[in-house]
Amino acid sequence: MTTIVRRAMIEDVPGIARVHVDTWRTAYAGLVPDEVLTNQSYKQREDIWQNILTTYADTNYVNVADVAGQIVGFVWGGKLRDETPGYSGELYAIYLLQNTQGQGLGRRLVEALLCDLIEQGHTSMLVWVFRDNPPARGFYEALGGQYVSEKTFELGGKEFVEVSYGWQDIRPLVAKSE
Repeated sequence: MTTIVRRAMIEDVPGIARVHVDTWRTAYAGLVPDEVLTNQSYKQREDIWQNILTTYADTNYVNVADVAGQIVGFVWGGKLRDETPGYSGELYAIYLLQNTQGQGLGRRLVEALLCDLIEQGHTSMLVWVFRDNPPARGFYEALGGQYVSEKTFELGGKEFVEVSYGWQDIRPLVAKSE
C-alpha cells in the first residue's frame, strides 16, 4: 500500500492525536511513569493539535504519513524554541505507529519538515530526545545528527535527561533525497 507524506490538514487532527497517544504508550513504556502514559487521552491531544494546526499554522509545520486515509505518523517542527547558538530550526516531534517503523517513513517525514524549514529560511535544525531512548537516538545519528548538549526536565514526578542533536546545514539532507 502506498504511503503519502503530505501537509497536515485540520481533518487529520483525530488521526494525529491517535498516533501521538499510541506511540507514547509504546515508545515510552518502562521509561516514563505509567500514570503519565495512562493519563494520555485522545481528546486532550485532539485539542492540542487543533490549536497547533490553527493558531500556529503560520509558524509550525506539521506533515503526516497517510496510508489509505489513515494517519500512521507525523512530524512537527518550526523555529528553534530556545537559544542554541548555530541553530535556527527545530524538529519538535516525530512519531510513527510501531508497526510502520523501520520502513523509511521517518526519514520521509523528516525530509518533508526540512523542506518546510528551508522554505522559511532555516538552514540548521536541532532536536531533543530522551537520553535513555536508544532507538530514537540511533535514528537521529543515522540521519547525521551530531550531539550538541543535554538538559534535565521533570515528567510525572521523575527527572529525565534529554539530549539534543543538531544539523548545522540541513540542505545536503534534502539534496540527497531528490
